Amino acid sequence: MKMSESIQSLNMEVVQLRSAVNNVSVQNQNASAQQPGGAPAGPPRPVGIRDEVTALCHSRRYEEAFTKAVSASDGDLVLFACKNADAGAVFNSNGEGVISISQPILICLMQQLGAVLISAEDGGDVRVILNWLQEIAVTIDPTNVNIQRHVGSVVQQLLANINSKMSTCDPAFRRPLQMLIQILRGLL
Repeated sequence: MKMSESIQSLNMEVVQLRSAVNNVSVQNQNASAQQPGGAPAGPPRPVGIRDEVTALCHSRRYEEAFTKAVSASDGDLVLFACKNADAGAVFNSNGEGVISISQPILICLMQQLGAVLISAEDGGDVRVILNWLQEIAVTIDPTNVNIQRHVGSVVQQLLANINSKMSTCDPAFRRPLQMLIQILRGLL
């Protein structure tokens, strides 16, 4: 009988502990659900990746901004970052021809912008993409040890994307696309 009494006593203690934990939990929820003045608090607003990229671009922290954008593997986010960055500052940050972003990020930008180029229909987006691709193409160092094994395949894919785009794009973009093809061929 002693064993059953012990089990019953333990069960009572567990019930009491659960009740105490639930009461404390409800009190904490009620206290945290109200701000001063009695207004219910909403959930904290998470900072979106676009907000982060925008803030980094505005503070001219381009390496961080583009690293975040290309890491998301979202071409639209990369295009967004390009629209929010000052291309002149990125590709000639100190007036001495030194760029603000690394070669690995440049090759990633080239690859992702090339992928976005195919589906871009807005003329403004196509202009931004072409401008950035041209800047990257004349800036990238295909002999850089960090990217040299990737340059050939990325450039070949970009050339295929450009040829595909030329068959469907506004004729006004054919010449800039052809110019980009000539620059890219020099990288191979």
